[in-house]
Amino acid sequence: WPGGFVCDTCLQKKDSKRKENKFNAKRLPTTKLGLFIETRVNNFLKKKEAGAGEVHIRVVSSSDKCVEVKPGMRRRFVDNGEMASEFPYRAKALFAFEEVDGIDVCFFGMHVQEYGSECPAPNTRRVYIAYLDSVHFFRPRQYRTAVYHEILLGYLDYVKQLGYTMAHIWACPPSEGDDYIFHCHPSDQRIPKPKRLQEWYKKMLDKGMIERTIQDYKDILKQAMEDKLASAAELPYFEGDFWPNVMEESIKELDQEEEEKRKQAEAAEAAAAKNNFSIEDNEISGDGKKKGQKKAKKSNKSKAAQRKNNKKSNEQQAGNDLSAKIYATMEKHKEVFFVIRLHSAQSAASLAPIQDPDPLLACDLMDGRDAFLTLARDKHYEFSSLRRAQFSTLCMLYELHNQGQDKFVYTCNN
Repeated sequence: WPGGFVCDTCLQKKDSKRKENKFNAKRLPTTKLGLFIETRVNNFLKKKEAGAGEVHIRVVSSSDKCVEVKPGMRRRFVDNGEMASEFPYRAKALFAFEEVDGIDVCFFGMHVQEYGSECPAPNTRRVYIAYLDSVHFFRPRQYRTAVYHEILLGYLDYVKQLGYTMAHIWACPPSEGDDYIFHCHPSDQRIPKPKRLQEWYKKMLDKGMIERTIQDYKDILKQAMEDKLASAAELPYFEGDFWPNVMEESIKELDQEEEEKRKQAEAAEAAAAKNNFSIEDNEISGDGKKKGQKKAKKSNKSKAAQRKNNKKSNEQQAGNDLSAKIYATMEKHKEVFFVIRLHSAQSAASLAPIQDPDPLLACDLMDGRDAFLTLARDKHYEFSSLRRAQFSTLCMLYELHNQGQDKFVYTCNN
């Protein structure tokens, strides 16, 4: 305020208006995806006569990235051509804002990964919801959950129409004191327990099935068994997901087990050879030559052949062992991973290539979740109360409107 701050009461007395803030959510660049979800949410609220403020949904970042296969999997599956070495995807960040008392409040954020029709199997035509976070300032509060569900179903409906066939969700609540997207949640906003979060997703997906947005959904183990998953290379491979790490750990364990087996076999072989020679030393034939020399040569040849065969069978065995380990882990964690079918297998076969109508949006602040969290921590942009959330949203919007511009130019006279 160049002329100093004037409070609302004085403005009323003077019968003048405050200058409109041009850095608002409504004025952020629009995308087809954002407007599709926004229309759905606002129509839902109008139908319910909720009396909510206008909701704006904006995609603030969209960039092309690649997830690289980690070393263990690369050694086992990429080097022999069973699996691609990297999977290209489009990473997007989208946020939802509501006007509360005429001021924008950011109440929901989501980071997604979209693997298109050009992406190699097993990631082809899949979307992965990487992070999702909310702060409980949506009004009226009784429609809060329904609005979150509308945003998610709107997203799934949109990607289904683009030609994506499967969606994946890892339902994992943050640890105590941890933030996914928004820095410093309200102290009275409870972190859901895993079971409650799973039920929350199931409720959303059941609604999606009723309205035919989604075909069906399963836990990851049921899906793997239905697909007759025989190799770790057939499991979708997403950036930052649980499973790439599980596969690396399992491969490490198998390598250690194999190493131990090899050492034991070598020790046993050495012991057997020692016994053979100690017996053969005593058996010297009439011409003074040792019978054992011929025997030893023969047995060495057969041992080499045996080792070769063992190596082959070990590799096959290791593949089976890895699958077994992954199935065992799936059994343990199956409730946490949702695999959602958007198109039936029949209609999926005849889909046109996916073409995203929205352009790429470069945004360093929202490229992944870390930059915004770090900025918010450094500058104390908290979302711990409505008042603070309004301030933090204002700052966030200012950053989004002015990114890439030099804020100040310093000139030095010395």
